[in-house]
Amino acid sequence: MKESTTAASPVTASDDLRVRLIDATEEVMRIAGPLGVRIDEVAQRAGCSRATVYRYVADKDELVREVLVRMAHVRSAKIERDLAHVTDPAEAIAEGVLRTVEAIRQEWWYESLEGHGASAAVARVGGGPRAFTEIATPLVTPFLDRVAASGRLREDITAEEATEWLVVVTVGLLTMETTDGRSRPGRARFLRQFVAYSLLRPT
Repeated sequence: MKESTTAASPVTASDDLRVRLIDATEEVMRIAGPLGVRIDEVAQRAGCSRATVYRYVADKDELVREVLVRMAHVRSAKIERDLAHVTDPAEAIAEGVLRTVEAIRQEWWYESLEGHGASAAVARVGGGPRAFTEIATPLVTPFLDRVAASGRLREDITAEEATEWLVVVTVGLLTMETTDGRSRPGRARFLRQFVAYSLLRPT
């Protein structure tokens, strides 16, 4: 009998298990928080062995990052839709950064870190600053794409450099232990003046 050519390929099976591991990690995170993830529990929930987990990921930090990045893409799409009507690049960048910070601060995984303090969270969750960089990158990229498409990005700045700058700003705002005392309109104005305008060509 001829073998079926529609059987699942090893790549598909691999992808499926990786998704199961990420799903299992999110389940653990919702119970124990991002700092409480244990490979043994992830493996049990995913229906595989501990050794199998390590064939697909380097460590638990990678799994935590994958969960947070997946959430970041969903969040990014929503914020981009909400700001689709904003035509001013400076306002789009400032509001994008501000809404990103506000949204992350209200998410279950970030709130679970409240007892550890923001600085401790950045130092430990998902590999520390690298995790927050991977979370922030898909959030700021859409706004920079719009700026580049409009021809407003400064000629001496690459899109990659602009992304790096916005990620630094976003991570910095997320890790501030105290508020700056500004109202929300004041924070948006501050971001336009000192963050967005530094990336834009003058009109």
